[in-house]
Amino acid sequence: MSIRLEFDIAFKSDYHVSAGHGLGLQVDSALLRDPDNVPVIRGTVLAGLLRESLANLLSLDPFAGEQRCQASGGDASKPVYCGQFATNHGSECPVCTIFGSTGRRKRWRIASARPAGLTTPQTSSREWRAGETAAQITTRVRVNPRTRRAEENKLFTREEGDGSLHFRFIAECMDESEDAWREAEWLVAAARLLRNLGAGKRRGYGECEIHLADLSQENRLLQRLEQRLKNEPVAPAGAAQRANIQPLTLPADPGQHTYRLQVLVRLDEPLLVARRAEAGNQFETLETIPGAVLRGALAWRIAQHLGAQLEDHSSTAYRNFVNLFFHDTVRFSMLLSVEIQREKSGYPTIVAPRDLFTCELYRGYGTQSQDQGRAQSKEGHGVWSLLQDNAPQECPICAQPDAVSGRQAASVKLETLSGFISLVKDAPRSKHKPKQTVEMHIRIDPKSGRVRTGDLFGYVALEPGQYFLGEITCSNEQTWKTLQTMANLRPNGDVNELTLGKAGQRGYGEVSAVFRPQSTPHLHFSSVQKRVSTTERITLLLLSDAIVPDPWGRFWRGFDADWLKQELKLPKGANVAIDRNQHGELLAFSTTRAVDAFNAKLGLPRARDIAIVAGSSVRLTFTGIALRDLLSLLEAAEAQGIGLRRDEGFGRVAFNHPIYQQLDRQLLDVQTTAAELAPLALSNAHTAHFSARVLQFWLEWARKLDEEFQTELIRDGRFEAVARLLFTSQQTSLEAIKSDLQRMGRQDTLLSAPLSGRDKPNFFETDGKQGLEMIQRMLDALQRMLDALATSLKENELEQEAQARCVGLRLLADRIAGPARQKAMERR
Repeated sequence: MSIRLEFDIAFKSDYHVSAGHGLGLQVDSALLRDPDNVPVIRGTVLAGLLRESLANLLSLDPFAGEQRCQASGGDASKPVYCGQFATNHGSECPVCTIFGSTGRRKRWRIASARPAGLTTPQTSSREWRAGETAAQITTRVRVNPRTRRAEENKLFTREEGDGSLHFRFIAECMDESEDAWREAEWLVAAARLLRNLGAGKRRGYGECEIHLADLSQENRLLQRLEQRLKNEPVAPAGAAQRANIQPLTLPADPGQHTYRLQVLVRLDEPLLVARRAEAGNQFETLETIPGAVLRGALAWRIAQHLGAQLEDHSSTAYRNFVNLFFHDTVRFSMLLSVEIQREKSGYPTIVAPRDLFTCELYRGYGTQSQDQGRAQSKEGHGVWSLLQDNAPQECPICAQPDAVSGRQAASVKLETLSGFISLVKDAPRSKHKPKQTVEMHIRIDPKSGRVRTGDLFGYVALEPGQYFLGEITCSNEQTWKTLQTMANLRPNGDVNELTLGKAGQRGYGEVSAVFRPQSTPHLHFSSVQKRVSTTERITLLLLSDAIVPDPWGRFWRGFDADWLKQELKLPKGANVAIDRNQHGELLAFSTTRAVDAFNAKLGLPRARDIAIVAGSSVRLTFTGIALRDLLSLLEAAEAQGIGLRRDEGFGRVAFNHPIYQQLDRQLLDVQTTAAELAPLALSNAHTAHFSARVLQFWLEWARKLDEEFQTELIRDGRFEAVARLLFTSQQTSLEAIKSDLQRMGRQDTLLSAPLSGRDKPNFFETDGKQGLEMIQRMLDALQRMLDALATSLKENELEQEAQARCVGLRLLADRIAGPARQKAMERR
């Protein structure tokens, strides 16, 4: 249950929203685009513009009663934001309630805007190109106001978005109370007041209008706002539906989880799960999605959905919330990237074990067996585990003598195989890495309208369009049904929209998630009985970070037999030891990282934990315990995890993981099928979008000009007038243009009667006649191509023939102007 407002942005002029970088050496400022090359206006831009527009609206005299703080136009005697001194609690201004403040968290989410019809990530396509599709490159200079000349080194170029684009974005509030509907009225009014966005909006760029896609809903909301201003009675918007929540009965042992669900997530917007910022203006994401992020997103969704019901500690909703998130009834695993194959199926990945080493020069798995010599593919020389006996200390492939000369090769050392490993049957791969994007942001000073020094910061986020896979385990099916109802999730198998990570309220972190029941554990693939057959030489691999404290509350930073015995719950008399290699070195590979988090409810950081990172591994030998009893303990450890914060995905372990079978080219088929990806499959609708069609038209028209345009016929400076006529007549029909061309050079075109003594022959009827006829033939060809394009666009309910005509005339004018201007300069 939420209020969902769908806005349309209709541009009336070209616009520029910078990506913070250029395009090669030619373009200084590129247009912001998503990884599928579709232009995008990030939610941070829209939220800032709407906030500014609402503040401008409230500064008008009819809204003086809403100016309760300086953010809403109040004078210096009022607080900077509502609630700063706890004097106006409950009577906040619309700016603070909608867009938040230091003392209040915003509850409206402003999504990123993409072209209508392309609102979700698309497949890769050559039809959308930076600097070409739905954009053009413009060059500008800065003129010195004193000399009226261009200043030195002030020439710059930028990519400008096409003014014919129509964008669409969503503003959503997870509340349906009367206060939320009142905020929706203000939000629509602010959107209607907004007239420009992007760079150069004071100089004619970015002119636009913003309406609700549902104009009747827009009129109703504005009418309600008008009635409030006139102090007229306003009919209630409608009571919010109260969720029917049944009490959750806890099982005898909530930690024994019998119900399991697969979680498949597609990123629809950049996702930023920020690690601790090394610098105050740069935030870098993790390459995985911790279970705590998914857990927090669902908990916050419940809090927004149920609202006041959770404030009553005697209510069923409150007791269920406590049982779900504080009694270990639900656990959320870490979500790992999925390697997609041909956009239809994919393979899950795991963090590479730290005991796996590879050639320093040719990293990763080879495409052929590792014993076929140096002639094999140089994509990778292979992977070796240092947990194995007689593991090599240098690359054995590089160490082999040359097959032709017999010369002994230089030794090449091994290094840790970092990153992720794709779990592919008989064809392991270690090249996959989640893609990241860098986006720069600025903060505009509302008083000066400019950027203040130091207000530049950047996000290093995961690219949209990627897939991540994990699982949720519950005590029983009733537990999941309760969570599903309270969080207002769709039935199993349907697509849910969630918000994860940082900046989730302003254009980041939107994902599409599908939950499906599954019977087998995620990333284990088989029972521990099939993987462990002896009490010796057992490999323990951390599938996620593990937080393990000692009796004094300090954190272990590596593997130790004492805490392993305690966490695995070995009985008295049983022991565990870490194996050593032939050199007497412990076979344990680990490292640590700091785990920082933030409590959004309290607005304070959580205590820092130290975790042993995922991929850490150790080889163990157990004594004093029978194999049957050991298998029961290992199975319990895999099911329940080790250490602290296991409900957030920490402490997931595996014994003798099948990844080690990949070293011998043996692995179960764990491919994620096309049917599983189908609900979240990327669309290819952008090939039918009018901007892609216009680009294709531009390429075909340029090819036709290359083949049929006769440059030698227009090598005369007087054809510059023809080029100028075509360029200035872009909004004119081709028939009218051809009529004007037929009158070129005639005195009666501009004068009512010919001048006496001016009886020179018309150039365009003598020497230039063939060139003019050739231009008219090209206009006929252009008309035929436009007719074909119009038919194709109408079949897809698109109408952008006018834009294609402008593109065609500009290109033809450029072809004429070049040779004509060159000939004129030669005469001078």
